[in-house]
Amino acid sequence: MICARYAHVWMRRAALSLSLLVVALLPGAPAAWAEGLRVGFGRAELPRPENGPLGGYGGLRDRRAQQLLDPPEARALVIEENGARIALVALDLVIIRPILREGLRQLTEAYALDTLVVAATHTHSGPGGYIPGRLPARLSTGKFDPGTPRKLVRTALRALQLALTDLTSARAASGRVELSLARNRRFPAGPHETDLPLLRFDFPSGRAPVALFAYGAHPTVLSPKSRAYSADYVGAARAWLEQKGWRALFLAGPMGDQEPSSQLGKLWPRDVAKQRAQVAEIGSKLGEAVLQGVRQLTPTDGAVLASIERWVEAPGTPGFRRFCSAWWFTPFVRPVLRGFLSRRVPIHAIRVGNARIVTLPAEPASSVAQQIREGLPPGLPVFIIAHADDWLGYAVSAEAYRKGGYEACMSFYGPELGRWLVTEALTTLRLLESHALTPYDRQP
Repeated sequence: MICARYAHVWMRRAALSLSLLVVALLPGAPAAWAEGLRVGFGRAELPRPENGPLGGYGGLRDRRAQQLLDPPEARALVIEENGARIALVALDLVIIRPILREGLRQLTEAYALDTLVVAATHTHSGPGGYIPGRLPARLSTGKFDPGTPRKLVRTALRALQLALTDLTSARAASGRVELSLARNRRFPAGPHETDLPLLRFDFPSGRAPVALFAYGAHPTVLSPKSRAYSADYVGAARAWLEQKGWRALFLAGPMGDQEPSSQLGKLWPRDVAKQRAQVAEIGSKLGEAVLQGVRQLTPTDGAVLASIERWVEAPGTPGFRRFCSAWWFTPFVRPVLRGFLSRRVPIHAIRVGNARIVTLPAEPASSVAQQIREGLPPGLPVFIIAHADDWLGYAVSAEAYRKGGYEACMSFYGPELGRWLVTEALTTLRLLESHALTPYDRQP
């Protein structure tokens, strides 16, 4: 549902945006840049303390950074049309938690953002130490440092401020291409991601265009043996595009059971130098696919910009799948798990022209994402974004849950979590399409 304080203007904005797009597509429409759509891009390097914990792989001891491969960053994109303003902020972190999302939201109240999405690229080589508690420390992010969340939020704010300063007239185009770079890491014959949705923004005066893209494959090319800060193949893809004159924003797609494939051999060779070569190889493949795709798009004035944010209750009581390692300690661990996972989480649906973006506070498997796509009109570029605003764990199909494996063990709400996520995603998207406005309490 859309926020009550924006509900009275949302329909007016949507109508104005639609009128602008219709005019832009009429024969003989003027070639001048329209004043309606404005877009801004910003980036800032995340703090990377010397010998700081790396977020991503769990263990009894922290994995400490010893060097820098490429700087993890905060990247922000602001899209504005007729007063409606949407901000997408991507951080090179393993997951997003409320301590980051709400921290940034509080600092951006004065910026009149209708929608703020804070997402993680899910690199396993970004800064850690930003989530309190023993469970996250041992599962993924390392020993908590009370000052780290504040530093991360300030960096995200800096990227967002730069994007706001960068706002200028833009033209937009959306599309999708197929890319067979991912494979199912759990079931070799299982579904794998091929969908690469794209948004392109062009600007006057020779300003570099922006490419927004999402793909579902774990940024875990660098193994636990690596001790270097890095955005993994995501950083390599962005750097490749920047060398071609593009500014790039990556969002994590449905990667729950997906990993990238490499022509240089299996992932995680013992030699970390070979892992770095795979990072460059996979990143360049992704960058090249994005570049080929966006070059085929023809930007036009206007974008029909709209968004909805819903807060939904988590689907039941979290626990552990039978016979998974932590299941044996359920009476002791379940209270910790309940305290860690949020009871209410946000889901966003965003429309930018023909493209649809749905943000999910979980890590869906490819089969779950496919069910969402099948519930939408065919032909639309659909960004199914994982690791957005929070994290409830993995979401797999009921069949995959029964078969077991790491993803099933990390699906804390049982075999129905995948179905729940599909239902909530499609409900939010359909509310966006139907213009059904229901006020809600913005705070969880």
